[in-house]
This record gives sequence, C-alpha cells and structure tokens, in this order.
Amino acid sequence: MGREVHGQEEQQQQSSAFEQTYGGDLFALWSESFGDHCHHGYYENHLQLDGNGTLNEDSFTLAREAAVRLIDKLLLSANIPADSGGHGPQRILDVGMGLGATSRYFGKKFPHATVQGISLAKVEVEIATKLTASQNLSDKGSFLYADARTLPFPNNEYDLVWCLECADHILEREQLMKELARVTAPGGKIVLTTMCNRELLPHEKSLSESEKEVLENIFSDDLAVASWSQPSLYLRLAEENGLEAIQSDNWTKYVTPGVPIWIHFYKNSDLSIVGVKAFSMALPALMKAYEQGLVEYFVFKAVKPSS
Repeated sequence: MGREVHGQEEQQQQSSAFEQTYGGDLFALWSESFGDHCHHGYYENHLQLDGNGTLNEDSFTLAREAAVRLIDKLLLSANIPADSGGHGPQRILDVGMGLGATSRYFGKKFPHATVQGISLAKVEVEIATKLTASQNLSDKGSFLYADARTLPFPNNEYDLVWCLECADHILEREQLMKELARVTAPGGKIVLTTMCNRELLPHEKSLSESEKEVLENIFSDDLAVASWSQPSLYLRLAEENGLEAIQSDNWTKYVTPGVPIWIHFYKNSDLSIVGVKAFSMALPALMKAYEQGLVEYFVFKAVKPSS
C-alpha cells in the first residue's frame, strides 16, 4: 500500500492485496487453532507468557479466551451497557469485521440489536456469511463488501460504530474518521483500536532511522498494512469531526502477552500458505517494537454530540 490511488482502481488494488494475504487457506489455518476472532487478545497481568515457551492446546485456549475478553473489556471501557430490556446498542456497525466473529458475538450479547459488518476483502464477506448462517444468526447481522473510506450508509445510522484493528490497513485515516463520525447517530459511540508508533518527543522532528527501519520490517505491502501514525493523530481527527468525550488508553501491556503465541504458531506452520511467511517474519519484529515502546496498542473512544 502506501501510495494514494483514489476511486475504484484503488479499492480494487486494496481488495486484491487483502485477498492474496488473507485468503481462505490462511483463515482456515488460523481458525482451526485460534477460532474466528482475528485480532489481539486481552491478557490479565498474571497470565504473562514466556516468549520461548512451546505451543500447546492450552496456549490456543488462552488466546481464544483473550480475544473475547478484549471485546468485553472494550465495551466496559466505553461504558456500553449490557442489553437489558433493549437498553444496549440497537444498530451496530462492525468496520473491518474479519471473519465476522465480533459481529456474531454482538448478535448474541445484544439480542435487540442488528449488526452490519463490512470488509474490503470479498473472501471475508463470504466466510463470515457462511459461518453466521451455520450458527443460525443470519437474522442478527449481515456482511457487505464495502470501503470504510466511503461507507454506503446514511448519516446518523448507527449508535455503536466498532473499528477493531482496521485503521492499520487504511492510508487515508482522515477520511476514515470522517466517515465513522458521519454514520454514527447523535449520542452514539465510536470505539477504535489500532497499533501506533510512539509519540514524538518535543525536540524530535521524526523517528530515528533505526526506528523507521524496525517499522518497515514489521509490515509491508504483503500484509496489506498502509502506514504508521502517532496516537495524537486519532485524537486530533476525533476533535476535528466534532466528537466529544474523546478518550485514549494505551493497552499495550494487556495485548502483548499473546504475540509469542502467534510467533510460534506461524513459525511452525506451512510456509507454502500465502501469508504465513510474511507473518512469521513480521511478528518477531512487532514483539521487539512493543518491548522497546516503539509500537503501542491504543484504544480510542468518542461520542457524537446529541445536538
């Protein structure tokens, strides 16, 4: 990614990149061990893992539980109530929904809600739709091939807009935040998580060359990741789009214990599967960057004004 080509051509290019890296074979490999949630997990402090440990079924169970725990912790952090008598969110948009696991989780957790998931990868839409039907949840949500920078929805449509680890893949984050704010209903909430590079210090004009090299080694065109941003960018964009109650939290220490599980998983997987080699090379660099404080996992929450 990294170069700006606008319109239908760009959407096709990005969709192709997703298809090549996050294809059906890689999803099948992942879900067999980790389940349908394709994102970081939230690990309690006492569950720190040894990066040199060996993979076993307990590791996969731990990762699956942590992935669900992350969702629950985010909902709690954003003060989103459980669905009691229809008081939870009623219309939810899941931006970059992966295999649709979070959408299905919301469908169960908020029985009065309807969930719309979107992805720029057609293979994700197809798999998510099939998995949702197999769990008899098709009436709770649907999945659409769509671009988060040009959301095909009316203004003020959703009272919860959920963007979990999707912004990493989008170069035009200004447009992304504009669209998220546009489709959020008055009084509705936006929850966004993403990896960021560290904030520059007051005397710094840019990251050091060695830091830039580390970041380049983590993600590339092969992984369909666009670029890195500082946490302050998202705060500024939230303000510029008129959002209120803007909060940011650094959850790096809660998500990093799971990265060694991913590292061992890809290290011992079939390198002929598209995407496995790229991840096996990128994840050790990501863990190093997390440990050095160069990369941080941030949570952003905001509310659209009621009037």
